[in-house]
Amino acid sequence: GATGSGKSTLFNALAGAPISDTGLRRPTTSQPIACSWTDGAAGLLDRLAVPGRLRRRPHPGPAAFDEALQGLVLVDLPDHDSAATEHRDQVDRVLALVDAVIWVVDPEKYADAALHERYLRPLAGHAEVTFVVLNQTDRLPGEAADLVLDDLRRLLDEDGIALGEHGEPGATVMSLSALTGDGVPELREMVGRFVQDRTAATRRLSADIDAAAARLRPVYVAEGRPGLGERAREEFTDRLAEAAGQA
Repeated sequence: GATGSGKSTLFNALAGAPISDTGLRRPTTSQPIACSWTDGAAGLLDRLAVPGRLRRRPHPGPAAFDEALQGLVLVDLPDHDSAATEHRDQVDRVLALVDAVIWVVDPEKYADAALHERYLRPLAGHAEVTFVVLNQTDRLPGEAADLVLDDLRRLLDEDGIALGEHGEPGATVMSLSALTGDGVPELREMVGRFVQDRTAATRRLSADIDAAAARLRPVYVAEGRPGLGERAREEFTDRLAEAAGQA
């Protein structure tokens, strides 16, 4: 999520403990911080390059012993719109490796072009492993939260992201307040069902393959017909001969 969207506050609410620093200083989170509901996360966290000093377990309490969360590794990332380019680099690196993403947006930046054009639209095919959470609803009076949530859904639809409503597969979209706790139990329950389904990795890999195939399509489909065009065939032959030492 963006700077000040409340990612770390939500991270702490899900973990049931103040693990990640929160505050008015921006950006607050400068490195990935992990909370693991499993003893076997060391290899994964090594791959994600989460420093050892930033690896945590949930503190004893209801969140720690929630059976549905067992096996979960939750990572709090830096801000994708940070002025520090190394923060954005870390976000991009980790996004390519995780099974699922919880995007945290706020009433001020939910329509930010950087979020939609750089991340949500290109990852539209990953809807089934995507959560989009409108945070800070405590700042919105009356029915304003519902209006903002409806507008967020409209933008996601324009991004090409399928919304998982009425039992259909797609992204999970909801609103909450990490500060007051309103809606957090519902998100924890959704994440728990997602974890216990044990299909996140498969769905992420399938979406990655579909995205790679879409990028390659212009290469192997010419004039609407599968197969290499004459020019591509000649180029392939030349490269194959070069690789074989015949050119």
